[in-house]
Amino acid sequence: MRESVLEESVRELIDAAAVAGGHPEPANALVDFLRTALLTALARPGLTDVLITGADETESLHRAKGELVEAASGLLARVRPAPALTGENLLKLLCGLIHAVSEHPAERQGAAIDNYLGILRAGLAPAP
Repeated sequence: MRESVLEESVRELIDAAAVAGGHPEPANALVDFLRTALLTALARPGLTDVLITGADETESLHRAKGELVEAASGLLARVRPAPALTGENLLKLLCGLIHAVSEHPAERQGAAIDNYLGILRAGLAPAP
């Protein structure tokens, strides 16, 4: 039961990646996706564990995670110069961001998300 609820959350992240993919600026699309993913994960305890583990209880969750990796990879592929990340590594980075944001008091989590994603966005800026 718990895994089916979390699979639904993974599918929401796949949809969020598709929506972000429509953004004309690739780096902003990636940051928009990560913002949505952070907010989703903070609202759904256990999602981080699902994203970071290699062992899934159901085949459908395993497939959904594969689709999410592909969607994240698609967002990364649009950024130029391409970051040295894979979709799978991006999801691990997302898990680290979830942990970092969750360590802040609830009233400061929004600002923490803005700060962390601002740092990430600056790192995606093309070199002069």
